[in-house]
Amino acid sequence: MILITGATGNIGKELVTWLSPEGVPLRIVTRDERKAAHLDARIERIIGNLGDRATVQRAVQGVERLFMVSLLTGEGDAADPMLIEEARRAGVQQVVKVSSLGTNGNSAMGRRHREKERLIEASGMAWTFLRPGSFMSNALQWSTPIRTQGTVFTPTADGKVAPIAPKDIAAVAAVALTTPGHEGQIYELTGPELLSAHDQVRILAGVLGRPIKCTDVPVTAAGENVRKSGAPEWMVEGLMELWTAVRSGNGTTRTAEVERITGRPAQTFEAWCQEHRAAFA
Repeated sequence: MILITGATGNIGKELVTWLSPEGVPLRIVTRDERKAAHLDARIERIIGNLGDRATVQRAVQGVERLFMVSLLTGEGDAADPMLIEEARRAGVQQVVKVSSLGTNGNSAMGRRHREKERLIEASGMAWTFLRPGSFMSNALQWSTPIRTQGTVFTPTADGKVAPIAPKDIAAVAAVALTTPGHEGQIYELTGPELLSAHDQVRILAGVLGRPIKCTDVPVTAAGENVRKSGAPEWMVEGLMELWTAVRSGNGTTRTAEVERITGRPAQTFEAWCQEHRAAFA
């Protein structure tokens, strides 16, 4: 039995798609049963909150492997350690955790991910850490300004990253969860191309067949907008650290781990845009 947390999120829903046709026994946890209504009836559902110990205890019973997406909100400060603790008590054999490339540095977000990794390491359970960089799905936040203003605003200027499609992270997770030899491994995952926000906007504009302007904004201004949205201060600071690093040319990590582990090339940003063009219509 594999327990998938975050099963209705960008990565989790792709992982369910990868594993369901294989007939692997799956269990998910979701707060909203309606979000899981479309899933294969063979997938077990635990309806509840991962911040509730009784829910977590039910979720981990009989589970051999756990796919874990950390909660980076304040709620996760208590929920993630509890999930790790109860998984250990229930005899879970392996945890595959989505972490971050930023774990290698000293950013606020990286430190939080590393704290969760250390808890898993100390638990005695086998572990596999997936450390992706920037997600292609981050571009979905551009949909409203594109529709309303025909413009994307970016704090990273010409800084480049190698964005990865969530389904490629899920593909690596599926391999790590279902085949031996991934215990104790850290996989740094990126897409195949180094692209600036301006590059991504040009590609997206080509797919949509209409012009889109890309405008640079100061890191501080972008951070203030995130702060106004209600994000916690550590998250605002973490994003600003990330944007500054990318803007300074320090986000250019690119790996071929997706292809090495899954046997197929990672998806290009253009292909991702083609799949998600309706979101920008």
